[in-house]
Amino acid sequence: MAITFDKIPASRPGVSTNLTTGSGSSPTPAFGAQTYQVRVATGAQSVFIKIGDGTPTAASTGDSMQLGANCVDYFCVTPGQKAAVVQGSASGPVTITEMS
Repeated sequence: MAITFDKIPASRPGVSTNLTTGSGSSPTPAFGAQTYQVRVATGAQSVFIKIGDGTPTAASTGDSMQLGANCVDYFCVTPGQKAAVVQGSASGPVTITEMS
């Protein structure tokens, strides 16, 4: 018996925000009116990310999600929300791209 997988829907990349993580939380601008998904790509260091209304604050403890080094992941968002990132083990780049 064969296992089949559905196709993954494609999305168009929109605005990208490039951040360098540090010891303090770095927020993105508010996501656009038609943004319901974001793509997060980390560099050579892990990061903690928090997505929410207002201006979220990412922290290495608490309710922030950790993404490993050299990782790409997608998250559902609501238009107008923001993301914030903070360094994991050391400072490094992270790119958050709005998908539509």
